[in-house]
Amino acid sequence: MNIAENILKHSLQNVYFLAGSAMAGKTTMSKALAKKHGFIHFNDNWHEDSFKVWQSILDERYQKKATKRSSVTDWEAYFGRTVEEFLADDDFHGNNEYLEFAIIELIKLSQKSKVIADITIPIPLLVELSDYSRIACMSVLPELATTRAYGSREDHREFLECILSLKNPEEKLAVQDELFRIGIEKTLEEARRFTLFTIVRDGDSTVERTLGMLEGHFGL
Repeated sequence: MNIAENILKHSLQNVYFLAGSAMAGKTTMSKALAKKHGFIHFNDNWHEDSFKVWQSILDERYQKKATKRSSVTDWEAYFGRTVEEFLADDDFHGNNEYLEFAIIELIKLSQKSKVIADITIPIPLLVELSDYSRIACMSVLPELATTRAYGSREDHREFLECILSLKNPEEKLAVQDELFRIGIEKTLEEARRFTLFTIVRDGDSTVERTLGMLEGHFGL
């Protein structure tokens, strides 16, 4: 018996998780579910003030990655890296220390309300935190997942504009496109491995149809 895992699952039973790749529609669907069903929408922008609190209590002796300040001053060098160099960078794969804090916040929020969460949690970890019936994986056809499409969103525009301002932008965009493709493949492989309910966005997908599929899976 994994007591810690069971405690976490029990504590998060009012949380519905949308996992998956970038540009799959997680944020759009989270907002739609929250609006229709009165859920709290929890994402990486949820707690700007509490995020500062989290940073203030970190101990850099044990959480070096989380306390490391953003040191990128040369974007030419940063985006000039190869696909292999990006994949070899631990920072590229996310911040597990932040996830610990986010999970604590989810537990607190969900004691009185239902929550829809679209924060980035690795699928192998997510299946330890929640049951199949409260996890939906969302992905997208690779041809729809381009850096230009990603940068068309207002909150991602700065990312695209930065790359376009550099030397040989098309080469740098091609690297980012390949990273998106690799992320999609990884997402789908892990979803299959853990037999998760999965929706793949294509050119014919609509908010209404996708919302209905999610409601059916979540039993809403």
